[in-house]
Amino acid sequence: MSDEPRTVVVSYRLPLTLRRVGPGWRGERSTGGLATALGPVVRGGRGLWVGAAGDAAAATDPERDALLAQWERQGFVAVDIPPAIHAGFYDGFANGALWPLFHHFPTRFQTRPGDWEAYVAANRRFCDAVLERLQPGDRVWVHDYQLMLLPAMLREARPDLAIGFFLHIPFPASEVFRVLPHREELLRGLLAADLVGFQTWGHAQHFRWALLRLLGIDSGLDRVEREGRVTRIEAFPIGIAPEEFTRTLATPRAQARLAELRARDGRRLVLAVDRLDYTKGIPERLRAFRLLLERHPEWRGRVCLVQVAVPSRERVSRYRELRREVSELVGEINGELGTPEWTPVVYLKRAVAREELVALYAAADVCWVAPLRDGMNLVAKEYVACQEAGAGVLLLSELAGAAAEMGEALHVNPYDAEGSAATLVRALTLPAPERQERLAALRVRVHHSTAHTWAARFLGRLGAAAAERVLHGGPTVRPLPLPDLASAWNRAERRLLLLDYDGTLTPLRPRPSEAAPDADLVALLSALCAEPRNTVAVVSGRPAAVLDPWLGAVPGLHLVAEHGATRRLPGAPWQPLRPGANPEWKAHVRPLLDAFTLRAPGSFVEEKPHALAWHYRLTEPQFGEWLARDLLATLEGVLAATEVRAVPGNKVVEVRFAWAHKGEAARTLLAESAAELALAVGDDQTDEDLFAALRAEDWSVVVGRQASRARFQLPTPAAVRAALQALVSA
Repeated sequence: MSDEPRTVVVSYRLPLTLRRVGPGWRGERSTGGLATALGPVVRGGRGLWVGAAGDAAAATDPERDALLAQWERQGFVAVDIPPAIHAGFYDGFANGALWPLFHHFPTRFQTRPGDWEAYVAANRRFCDAVLERLQPGDRVWVHDYQLMLLPAMLREARPDLAIGFFLHIPFPASEVFRVLPHREELLRGLLAADLVGFQTWGHAQHFRWALLRLLGIDSGLDRVEREGRVTRIEAFPIGIAPEEFTRTLATPRAQARLAELRARDGRRLVLAVDRLDYTKGIPERLRAFRLLLERHPEWRGRVCLVQVAVPSRERVSRYRELRREVSELVGEINGELGTPEWTPVVYLKRAVAREELVALYAAADVCWVAPLRDGMNLVAKEYVACQEAGAGVLLLSELAGAAAEMGEALHVNPYDAEGSAATLVRALTLPAPERQERLAALRVRVHHSTAHTWAARFLGRLGAAAAERVLHGGPTVRPLPLPDLASAWNRAERRLLLLDYDGTLTPLRPRPSEAAPDADLVALLSALCAEPRNTVAVVSGRPAAVLDPWLGAVPGLHLVAEHGATRRLPGAPWQPLRPGANPEWKAHVRPLLDAFTLRAPGSFVEEKPHALAWHYRLTEPQFGEWLARDLLATLEGVLAATEVRAVPGNKVVEVRFAWAHKGEAARTLLAESAAELALAVGDDQTDEDLFAALRAEDWSVVVGRQASRARFQLPTPAAVRAALQALVSA
């Protein structure tokens, strides 16, 4: 254990809460799944926990400062957020915008002027607190929706830091997430982490779809590659510490309360435990319970619903409205259906002591966990842990994250009152052998996948993800060994440099016209061409009419357009690689490309002298990829008897002469230059012909991590420019 790196946990709140009591201050230890899981990671000097402490001071307060200093010596670092920032950060953007949208309640979503700025400012305060205390080798684990910008802030300051992020609430479908202002900044904030964890695989897939639809970033099932870095995406269902609940249940006070609850004259007990939040489905549960009593009068007087509702965010008007709605529903049910001897709903609008809670769990015949949307919901697992006798039934919302791993529960749609009522009747009448079988399977899972195994698994995966953060290429592609290249470069008397343009010398742009070379690139190419031993060629899919004004003025630069269909020697006019080629095929192909353009908003056709290109970079990503495959299949049949072929590229399908490819141009330039050393750099499928034309001893470099026949790899166009600049300096 001593060899493990120190872990810095960052969450909105510390597991300690600071309260003003009269003229002084008091610290209270918080309970909950996160405190249980990560307490051992921090205790004993093995880590730090950074978070807000609770009540703020109006002015400098020596007593408060002394208490916080004592906490820090124990590993708990308090972040003070001024009230003005906190209101916009927490009540505003975090809980007014992110919370409702992430739980699929867009009608409750709201933003106010200044809320986003407060969210950024609060994340910056957390970042500063972490950076001030980092030690070499530390790893940082950031938690939840309040701190989605923090990974990017930390990465900017400490590029080599191991950073993990875990989202405890659901990640919404991309159609809902796109409603959010500043959505791109939030996604980029998370992508700066080495590992992004979610409660369920479904939430992780929603995140992947948002990356694709909003940033145009495709990803694998468990990773996303961007700007030369890898971010792992995985699901880590959080657990509880079941031994804490069973230990509490064994105490005399809990056992005495359990005995009282079991002496209830044969009445069945249905338990619901929630925060008083609109995502928890409390009004929907109460209506379903009333429907049961109305449709099945035989259960009147025989069943009681105990609804524990812990107050939450009572300063927010919508939560006050929810509290009033729940109170009115409870009053209506009890007033309309209750009797002097029987109260249908016992409503506890408060937190209950741990001993009281575990006794309720153990006594309940049914635990009804029916949130409208939830990241996990640990109440379901707490109930199972306390059901040592094995006779209870778990009634679980299919929209809770826990449903994905608790298949033995009876699942309900919380929006379906009739279905919920019918399933509750089934739960109350389920035969004892089936109840015991279902609960036994659930107990095995709850005791196996605990809070501690969750934390250990995440931190283990974080270490592996940080180790592979930088792209290392496929099995045959390794990072370019620049010192070895520079050494070979210096020894060679005649050198040939073959450079793709888009995605290699400059980043890919949404529209071709936006990729004009900047002054630094022109200067770099000019410096390479100025060396007498160099033959430098830009080999591009661009037409001559674009390359000429962009790069034609660079002295000594060879230009190859349309992947090799035409070329221009320095100071000479453009010449086709094969004179006399007839472009009459365009008249048959252009209408087909135009038809696909009409099907895909954002796509367009680019006509070149020797080729046609259908670009779909601005199209909805998955739809564009699907149409591109359809187009390629269609063109294969149309062009089968011609010398024209359709070739897929990076968000483009290009139709051109079969002989017009970069390999032909490379072989011509190799022969003309008599080069001892050739270096070719490209980024997509069209450059594979270029790499194939080189000799075994030549240097081929692919930009990015895709499969390639290139020998070496560089992550980004910026890295390509840096390598070329190093050759100029060498």
